[in-house]
Amino acid sequence: YNNWLRLDRLPAMPNQWSSAMSAMYSQCLSLGSDICMPVHYEQVVLQPKPWMESILKFLDIPWNDSVLHHEQLVDKPGGISISKLERSSDQVIKPINIEALTKRVGQIPEDVVRDMASVAPMLLTLGYDPNANPPDYGKPDALVLNNTKFINKNKEMYAAKEKELQNQRDSIKK
Repeated sequence: YNNWLRLDRLPAMPNQWSSAMSAMYSQCLSLGSDICMPVHYEQVVLQPKPWMESILKFLDIPWNDSVLHHEQLVDKPGGISISKLERSSDQVIKPINIEALTKRVGQIPEDVVRDMASVAPMLLTLGYDPNANPPDYGKPDALVLNNTKFINKNKEMYAAKEKELQNQRDSIKK
């Protein structure tokens, strides 16, 4: 994950992403809909309840509202243990929100954005508009909107939690 998000690697990322997605998507389609269910991350973020209900049903796992409030279970007994080395852990400590959907907008070089359709053809295959910048993934539901507002209201608290995770990562790497 670290290597995928380094800004100096951004020009190569769309092509690498497209190749990886092409392989995974082909494998998923060849396995069939009884075994593999393609899911768009953005849709799970924007409309978590219907998507999680569908995913859990596909996996034959009973519904539990806790999937919509994972952040309340982090580091709790019987809850979620998160990796101290995984950079995306800073997202897991927060409630479901739209922050990650637009975090990299404006950071990708213009020439890469301009050539996105040719360097990342899987975008179109998966139903994304490669020319949309910023992308339009749709509207978040009320839960996600409220969560996002809560995060924005409590920026200092989340910044402190993120800094703590970063310090833990740094101490482990030493």
